[in-house]
Amino acid sequence: MKASKSQPTHRVWSDMIAERAIALGSEWLRTRQAALYLNLSYRTLEELRSSSGGPTYRKVDGTEPFRMDELDAWIGSRSFTSTSEEIQAGKESRNA
Repeated sequence: MKASKSQPTHRVWSDMIAERAIALGSEWLRTRQAALYLNLSYRTLEELRSSSGGPTYRKVDGTEPFRMDELDAWIGSRSFTSTSEEIQAGKESRNA
C-alpha cells in the first residue's frame, strides 16, 4: 500500500486567504474569513446565520459579507460570568 502525499486542502488555502484579509485589516470578511476571525467553524457560523443567532451580515450577489466591527460587537455582546447566566440569556432571547 502506497503512502499518499499530504496534499493541501481547500480549507487550508481558504484559511490562509482569511488570515491575510484579517491581518490586512479588511473591513469586510466573507463567511469563511469571519468564521476564522471568530474562531468558529464555517458550518457553525452558517448555522448561526440561518437561525438568526449570529452576527449581522449583508447579502451581496450570492455572498454574505460581514463587517469586522460588527463581528467584534457580536462577540462583545456574548460575554457571561457564569453558565447559568448564559442559559438565562438564551431563554430570554428565545422568548423575545
